[in-house]
Amino acid sequence: MRPGKFIVLEGIDGAGTSTHAKLLGEWLEKEGHSVVITEEPTAELIGTLIRDNLQTKKTSPIVDALLFAADRLDHWENLIKPSLATNKIVISDRFIESSLAYQTATGLEMAWVQEINKFVEEPDLTIILDVDPEIGLSRKPKLGDKFENAIFLGWVRDIYLKRATEKNYPIVRTNSSIEEVQTQLQKIVRRIL
Repeated sequence: MRPGKFIVLEGIDGAGTSTHAKLLGEWLEKEGHSVVITEEPTAELIGTLIRDNLQTKKTSPIVDALLFAADRLDHWENLIKPSLATNKIVISDRFIESSLAYQTATGLEMAWVQEINKFVEEPDLTIILDVDPEIGLSRKPKLGDKFENAIFLGWVRDIYLKRATEKNYPIVRTNSSIEEVQTQLQKIVRRIL
């Protein structure tokens, strides 16, 4: 068993993963834990390339999947794994389930996406933040990301929910207030501390 705890919040665009990762981290710090909050794509070299490519819409699903896998491995090796080794709680806004959901929704085989991501360990806890695609899109500024349309996000959401059932991930609906969602998240996280 490794030291530290690795918690991931997953969900479609507008589900609140960024907001709730930050708030969960603040709560854990108040509880006396040392916390690292991070996100994917990262702000590192590969992650920056991914963000640029999402705006230009010029890369194929295969290239996207490979870039995300490379960014994730770099993220794991250079931030997550070392942080866990020093007994920190790492909270990531997205991780492997995002690739499985988004890249599979573009038509790629899930087994292949899993294979290219096999070099990272699974989180201690993955929580799916669930929201209707229309509500999620209404929460986001219009960025023009190639993944931001209600039909596509509906497919992604279906994959997330199927994976949650298969892997027994907790699902938290984020249609309610931020405070209510945080209360539910804190209750779930307490179980692994």
